[in-house]
Amino acid sequence: MLEDFDVVIIGAGVAGALCAYKISKLCPSVKILLLEASDHELDKPQRQEFREWMVDSPNRGDMHAPYAGLASRRYAPSPEDASKPFPDQKYYDQSGPDGFLAQYVRLVGGTTWAWRGNVPRFVPNDFCLRSAYGVGEDWPITYDDIEPYYCEAERELGVSGDSETWDGLLGAYRSEPFPMNAIPLSYSDRILQAKFDGFETEIEGETKILHVRATPQARNAEDYDGRPACKGNSNCIPLCPIQAKYDGSVHVKKAIANGVELRTSCVVTQLEVDSSGRVTTVNYKNWRSANKQEEHKISARIVVLAANAIETPKLLLISNLANSSDQVGRNLTDHLQSEMTAIYPEPLYPFRGPQSLSSIEDLRDGDFRRHHSAIRITIGNDGWARAKSPSDVLDDFMKEGSFGKTLHDRLAQYIPTMMRLGFSTEVLPNPNNRITLSNKLDEYGLPRPKIHFEVDQYVYNALKKAHEIVVSLLKTINGIKITEPEWKREYRTAAHIMGTCRMGNDPETSVVNADGRTHDHSNLYLVGASVFTTAATANPTLTLSALSLRTADAVVQELLCQESPCEAEV
Repeated sequence: MLEDFDVVIIGAGVAGALCAYKISKLCPSVKILLLEASDHELDKPQRQEFREWMVDSPNRGDMHAPYAGLASRRYAPSPEDASKPFPDQKYYDQSGPDGFLAQYVRLVGGTTWAWRGNVPRFVPNDFCLRSAYGVGEDWPITYDDIEPYYCEAERELGVSGDSETWDGLLGAYRSEPFPMNAIPLSYSDRILQAKFDGFETEIEGETKILHVRATPQARNAEDYDGRPACKGNSNCIPLCPIQAKYDGSVHVKKAIANGVELRTSCVVTQLEVDSSGRVTTVNYKNWRSANKQEEHKISARIVVLAANAIETPKLLLISNLANSSDQVGRNLTDHLQSEMTAIYPEPLYPFRGPQSLSSIEDLRDGDFRRHHSAIRITIGNDGWARAKSPSDVLDDFMKEGSFGKTLHDRLAQYIPTMMRLGFSTEVLPNPNNRITLSNKLDEYGLPRPKIHFEVDQYVYNALKKAHEIVVSLLKTINGIKITEPEWKREYRTAAHIMGTCRMGNDPETSVVNADGRTHDHSNLYLVGASVFTTAATANPTLTLSALSLRTADAVVQELLCQESPCEAEV
C-alpha cells in the first residue's frame, strides 16, 4: 500500500524549504513530506565541524571543501569539477562548444550553504525584455506582480539593505523598507565609493552616471530571527560560522517545527502519472537503508519539484513528463563574468567583513540592451579572491627567496593593497543551450546531465564593454597598478544556474505557467531558478525565493479547492 501525502516536495534547498514552510504555516493540518537526496545534520556541532575543516583545509576557495567527507557525494553527486576540461569531469557530460562551468552542492539547504548572500531584486524591464528591447523573452508576470513577494522573501531571509538608495532604482520601487539597515561598508568600500561616485561613462550613445551602493545582503546587520548579527569574520564562503548569513536550513527547521516530515538520503528516481496526466507516484531509493536499491513509492495530491535548474529537468526527462512544449532542459543560462585586479597605491585593508559589500547597479538597464547584455559591477572586499589568495602571495614570495622579516614586511605591504572589481552579465535564453540525458550513469544508474552550451556575441560584447568601463574606473586612481589591463575573450561563471523549465502563458513555448504549475500536469509544480524566463543580472536567490512563496500560495489555493482540511485563509 502506498504512503499517501497531501504535498510531496522534492528538494530541500531554499526554494523547497520556503515552499514547505509557507504551506505548512497556512495549512497546519496538511500532511507534507520533504524529500532530500543528501544527508547531513543541521545543528551547531555540524556547522562547527565544517568550520574546523575549513580552518585546516588548503582548499578554502573550494565550495565543496567542507562537505568532502559526506557520504551523500556517492549517491547524490554534484559537479565538483565543472571547471576542469570536459573529459575530466565526473558529473557533467559536456562536449562544447563552450564550457558550462557552474557548480552546485546537493545538501539540506542547497547551495545556500556555499553562497555569497547578495540579494538584489530584478528591475522592471528584466521581466519584459522582448517588449522593451526586442531581445530575449517576456515573463508572464511583471515587477508589480512579484514586488509584494520580494518584500516577503526579504523578511523571511532577513535582508539588510539601504532602502533610500535602492527604492526606485531603474524603476524597481519598494513598497516596504528592508527588514534591517545595510551592513556597514568596509574601509576599502568607502575609499572606492568616494573615488567612483559620479563617474560618467557612455554605453551605446547613452550617458550613465555611476554610483556605489551597499549591496542588499541576506545577512543580519543585527540579531534577527534567532540568528546573530554579522561579526565580520570574512570567511562566510562557503559557510558562515555563526549563521548570520542565511541558508536554506533555516526554513527546513521551521517547516519541521510546523509538522513537515523531512526524509534525507532519498534520491528520487522517477515520477509516474495516471491516464489523466496527474502525478500519482513518486519513486525514490534511500541509500542509507539496508537495501540501497529498493524502490520506495509514495503518492501525493500535489507534487512540488524544487531541485535546481540541472536536477529538475533531469528528473522530468527521466520521467518523460511536462515536455509537450519540448522546452524541458532548454534555455540553460548563468551569469558570465570576469574581473580586474589591481594594486592600490595605499592600504585598503581588505578581508574585514564579508567578501562583497558594495556594487554598481546603474548599467543593469538601458536601451543598449538591444545590442549587448546588461552589466553589473561588484566591488570586492576579499583581495584578489579566486585570482590569488594571500596564501598564494606567501608562496610566491617564498619561491622568490623571501623569508623572515623580509617576508613579513613584503606581505604587510602587498596584501593590504590588493583590490578587485568584478563584472557579470546576463545570457539570453537560447534553446540550444540545454540539458539532455547522458548515456553515462551515476551510482544509482540514473543518467548524468549532458550539456550543450555556447556563448554568443551579445554576451561577449557586454563583457568587453564592462572591461573597458572598469579599466576607465581604475585609471581614475593615481598610482594604481592594473595587473592585466587587456581584455581577453574569456569568462568565468557566477554559478547562478537558471532556465531549463521556463514559465510562460503559452503551453507550446513554456513548461510552467505564472504560478509555477506545469502546463501538462495539473498537480505538478516547479519552484526554483529553473522557471526563470530570462536571467537578468541580479543574483537569482531573492527572485527564486519570491517566486517560491508565490507558488506556495497557489498550492494552498489548490488545496482549498480540493476541500482539504486546511483551516487557514490566504
